[in-house]
Amino acid sequence: MAAAMKAQKTGLLELRVTVDRWIRVLATLTEDTLTVNPGEGVEEPAKPSPSPAGAINGDPPNLSSSPVPETITNVKRTVRVTKQDVGGLGISIKGGKENKMPILISKIFKGLAADQTEALYVGDAILSVNGYDLREATHDEAVQALKKTGKEVVLEVKYIKEMSAFFKNSGSPGAGLPWDSPPSTPQRGTDLSPAEVKEPCSVPLKMCQVSRKQCPPDTENRYFEVISSSRRNSVFLRAKDPAMAQSWYNAIQAGAASLLPRVKEDMKSMQPGMEVKHLGWITEQVTQGPEKPVLAMLTDRDLLLYPSLPESKESLSSPTKSHPLIATRLVHSGPGKSSPLLDSDLSFGLRSGTKQGVETHVFRVDSAKELSTWTHLLVDGCHNAAELIKEVTAACSWNGKECTLGVHIDEGFTLFTDEMGVRKSILLQQPFERLRMSSDDGVRMMFLDFGGPEAEIQLDLHSCPKTMVFIIHSFLSAKVKRLGLLA
Repeated sequence: MAAAMKAQKTGLLELRVTVDRWIRVLATLTEDTLTVNPGEGVEEPAKPSPSPAGAINGDPPNLSSSPVPETITNVKRTVRVTKQDVGGLGISIKGGKENKMPILISKIFKGLAADQTEALYVGDAILSVNGYDLREATHDEAVQALKKTGKEVVLEVKYIKEMSAFFKNSGSPGAGLPWDSPPSTPQRGTDLSPAEVKEPCSVPLKMCQVSRKQCPPDTENRYFEVISSSRRNSVFLRAKDPAMAQSWYNAIQAGAASLLPRVKEDMKSMQPGMEVKHLGWITEQVTQGPEKPVLAMLTDRDLLLYPSLPESKESLSSPTKSHPLIATRLVHSGPGKSSPLLDSDLSFGLRSGTKQGVETHVFRVDSAKELSTWTHLLVDGCHNAAELIKEVTAACSWNGKECTLGVHIDEGFTLFTDEMGVRKSILLQQPFERLRMSSDDGVRMMFLDFGGPEAEIQLDLHSCPKTMVFIIHSFLSAKVKRLGLLA
């Protein structure tokens, strides 16, 4: 037992306890746990004395404090900000719907984008960003909306004089506000207070999420966050330099990866028929609203999405979303041409044919290695699901006659009638090789052209035909792979 708990890595880091306050902690990484221990650590509030211009990450010496003209109080203004490659917008925000406060600019960093406009002030309420209304937004929703903007950002703001007084002393010890929270991952647990970090805090590595992509404003790339599989426990940490942050990130990722076989066995024991091919944390991106971290589980038939790691047979059987692989296709991996507002370099897009039509989903990962893994596994998964399922049937009408369409990966297309589940008579049968073209109206009709005397046949599927259209594509793609024509 002692050998199992041997420390893999130890070192001094800083733990964020409020938006402005950090404490030094001793971090210890074992085979299955990350523990941060304040022990002899010293609390480090924001420093009130001046320091060189190199100060970063919200330290007061690097903050802008331009005088506010009386004429702008309670007046709506529109301000255009051009994001910088490093530092983004260059602001910190506080407040949010959950705190019964507007989204307020609490800090403006000297020399960065917002400061250069000379038109934004601490105490400005952000009413909208690029037309997206933030008046009823939570803190995390506002953070995500600001993160997802492109290079040109249009902010609608209003200066609230009464609020600015709260920020003037926020750097002093004990000045944290009850509605003050750091820009962080959605669904993370309650922020730690100094009183709560006198004892060691541990995060199990088993299926934890470790991220460096959701930690603004990290102008020197020193932050990382570790969140437990249940989403109930997290630590927000800062290293002394980027190399140390990356070293810890890599070590925690490696530790979590080594526990994956155990997680797969746990899933199989809860649901013996389930074969888990891969699982990991990915972030779903949307054009409106906040990003959403999800636990993605790839089985031999489906891509299942969960808000946290399932801990029971019931939760394993109840994903928030299920994408049947046979009706799903990968449409892009890497930069998305149609998604300029998204963090697209490490993203992949999926389309699924459903009874409601075509659904498109874009997901982001943290590294090129993860992107490559998900890309290959999803493509192979779609082909393998087609080979595994082999045949799909659907009720339809043809020439006014009720019948069933069967699509088989080897035998092709069959229209038949049945009684009590037994095929009675075959109305039409065609191999895949005869199919010249297929199309649909997106409502209920599907058209198949086999080039024979029947010409184009028209099938009424009684519901949106997109599921069957995607399945036909998966069968064709799997047959092409059999021939060795796909890498």
